[in-house]
Amino acid sequence: RSDKRIVIELIWHHLPPDVAPDTRLLPGLHLLLDEGDSAKHRLLPWLAGVQNPPAPGQVQCGDWQGGTQAYRAQAMAVPLTDCHPQQPVADWLIAQQQRWPGWDGTAWQQHVAGFALEPHLEKAWWQLSTGTQRKFWQAAALASGAAITLIDAPDAGLDRASIEYLGEALNALADQLAQAERPRWVLVAHHDTLPGVQWDEVVQLPTDTHC
Repeated sequence: RSDKRIVIELIWHHLPPDVAPDTRLLPGLHLLLDEGDSAKHRLLPWLAGVQNPPAPGQVQCGDWQGGTQAYRAQAMAVPLTDCHPQQPVADWLIAQQQRWPGWDGTAWQQHVAGFALEPHLEKAWWQLSTGTQRKFWQAAALASGAAITLIDAPDAGLDRASIEYLGEALNALADQLAQAERPRWVLVAHHDTLPGVQWDEVVQLPTDTHC
């Protein structure tokens, strides 16, 4: 997808060489390919802004400097950590809608249908299986409109039908991102390429990590 005209980039550089190479990404759908399944565990907290990489490493997205409150306000990372066992899913959903100004209600409804989540909307989190929780998290992430959206291990805990839907949803989102007025980066960290997904960029992470 080489027709993007938005010049804002998500950049990280001077990170430990066993974690990630220097990278510049235009808005779009990108894969962080971690075949060793270890580098991402250090990289993702830095990209989410919840940790700072060791100096002189830096992460920056446009005017947002990684590790700052302004940056963190733009970043959403799956698995989510704001779900409490006794909290009703319906209340959590309201909080997500209020948290993300770019929330796409139409996309959310599509993901609820695609992941077969309708029977679980009236439950509390403790009543959901791990796989169902992950489906809710990913549906919310895709619909959130968060400028920096990070999804780790996208097919973990998902049944075959949900994995197939996820691929369709990612491709549909990539098409939307190519036309979007507001720049958005959706980064998926995985040990495989997820066959059938049309990535804008694939960032190969080192495999000889010592994490």
